[in-house]
Amino acid sequence: MGGRLYGQQALQEDFVPRLVGLHHQNAYQVPFAYPKGAPVVRIVGGRGTGKTALLGAVHDAYNGRVPLARVDLGAPGFGEPGVAELSDEEVPNASHITHLLYLLAYKLGLDVRHFGRPMGFPRLSLGLLVVTAWRPLNSDETDVRPPDLRRAEADLRTFITAEDPDVRRRRESLGRWFDVVTDNLPQVLSVVPGLDSIAGIVLDTARQQLVKSEPDKGALAWWGGRLHGSQGYQGDSLQRLFQFVRGFRRLDDRRRTAEQHLVAALLDDVDANYGRLRRLNKKPRPLLLLDNAHSDVGRTFLDLLDAGYDTPGKDPTRPVTLATVLGRGERHPPLGEVGGDAVPQDRPLVLGIPAIEPAHIAEMLSRVDYPDHLPRVVARYSGGRAAAARILADTAVRRVQEAGTLRSRELLDDAAPALLAKLLPDPVLRDRLVLLSAAADAGTRRGLWTFAHPEDHSDDLVAARVREADDYRTRSCLDGDRALDLLLRHRLAATTTHERWRDTQLRLRSLCDPRGDTYLHHTLALGRVDEVVCVLHHRFTVTRPAEWLAALNLICAAPHPREGYEPPAGSPALSCTACGSDVPGPHHEAVASLVPLLWRLSDPLTLAPREDELTTVRIALETLYGNKAAHAPYREASAAWPARLRAGTQAPDLPVQEGAAS
Repeated sequence: MGGRLYGQQALQEDFVPRLVGLHHQNAYQVPFAYPKGAPVVRIVGGRGTGKTALLGAVHDAYNGRVPLARVDLGAPGFGEPGVAELSDEEVPNASHITHLLYLLAYKLGLDVRHFGRPMGFPRLSLGLLVVTAWRPLNSDETDVRPPDLRRAEADLRTFITAEDPDVRRRRESLGRWFDVVTDNLPQVLSVVPGLDSIAGIVLDTARQQLVKSEPDKGALAWWGGRLHGSQGYQGDSLQRLFQFVRGFRRLDDRRRTAEQHLVAALLDDVDANYGRLRRLNKKPRPLLLLDNAHSDVGRTFLDLLDAGYDTPGKDPTRPVTLATVLGRGERHPPLGEVGGDAVPQDRPLVLGIPAIEPAHIAEMLSRVDYPDHLPRVVARYSGGRAAAARILADTAVRRVQEAGTLRSRELLDDAAPALLAKLLPDPVLRDRLVLLSAAADAGTRRGLWTFAHPEDHSDDLVAARVREADDYRTRSCLDGDRALDLLLRHRLAATTTHERWRDTQLRLRSLCDPRGDTYLHHTLALGRVDEVVCVLHHRFTVTRPAEWLAALNLICAAPHPREGYEPPAGSPALSCTACGSDVPGPHHEAVASLVPLLWRLSDPLTLAPREDELTTVRIALETLYGNKAAHAPYREASAAWPARLRAGTQAPDLPVQEGAAS
């Protein structure tokens, strides 16, 4: 896979080797962190944080060295070339779980140099064989299978249902039925085109169990013990195995129970491959790498794995399982906590992908002599995501190499489409979110949609359009993500004409309470700075300082139009009611210097503020303080805001202290 990993080395280079028992580069063994079995490890992060790259690095480190299976649980056919997606979960002889188990058994069973005899899966192959190929009596579906398969099944049924069958003749019938099934696998597995060749390899293990093993021995005995009489099963182990099919075909909770048996078969087969000699030699453990395990089938499979891993009173050998999950990594312990000799005891173990660090961004940009402000812009728009930072950095490096200079707006114009496509793959819902990003609060989103799409006459339809976009963002784990907000707004400004920008902001403002902050937010987005200044000066005389500063924060976070935009004309008789005369006083002058400066410094594409600009902010806030104890929040802001602005903080995130009430 190649690519550099950022902040993930503790897991890749320290923890995984201690899970597998083998160094990630060299051939020497590593003591197991969990001698009695490691937990399933879930790795949580948003899109573009490096989850897939991490699995790729682990795959490259161990492929060909230990039994290994890597699947993409969010891709058609689980990412296996030539294998189609299961067309319908409601088919009687296949499910996404059986499809997945075929792939895992096939990949784990491949020959691995220096590992010894390839892993076999007799228990699982028996279970998959019967659920795939056996059709119980009184089945509702129309039988269109080949005649030879139906004849072989009818012959075998007489032995399967007999109370005291002739074991020799039953074996012969089983062999004939198995051979006919394998000859007709493309038809038997027609719901999953392309899976038949893989399934044939997996199922070949079952033939020996059927025609050579006694019913009370080996893998058949395992099924007999698993399917006990208290669950309604009767007869010997082979008969119970064929009765097991009925539960799978019920398409209700009994199918999930059947899938639980199949996953248990996979796990116990893995354990059986580690006999006394392999355990004494501390043979490295197999690896399951499950990408996009937040999908429906991923969640189901992880639940089944968790249940199967929990075996009271036993210390079986379990595969090392790393599963990536879409989510908010910051809500979980970071990957760095598993470095060194750490042995976390949580089961399952959930770890978060850490945000990319400034040093990583500087490393990405190091090929060129970049402007001082560029790392801050990359950090702001990447939101801590490694892939987003890489897209921005590569775009910046290319532009500097080609033109010798770089403007932040041009960088985002180039990179924003790829960044948004990475975060929001659905193009229709992505475009909706770009449009809706103009609304500063939830109350104006429907009105904005109606303005942009007058053809949607129904209130219910409008509500559904907005809700679908919001739900998509929620499912993408991007609610409240500031970097995404910035990208959406940049894309809106970049693709909107000046006239459309003006009309959109006017429409949004008309939906707001004229006394509210969002009204002034959209007024500033229109470019009517003087109007905002007059209103804020009036509010200064009647509003608590902390409340006024919080409002200033929200208002000055207003988005910026593209270059060349001219604000619409305001009222020709505009005057400040708080001044009391035509000559602005010091407080008006302070507000008039603060508003446009904070708005410009809060443009996410802005350069680092100059010291004279920070001095202007400090003096304006000190003027508003005016040595009044009740105005203490202004004094606190005058001390804090210049430093925070210098460090890269922008509205609406500038700190506000409550202080004394006015």
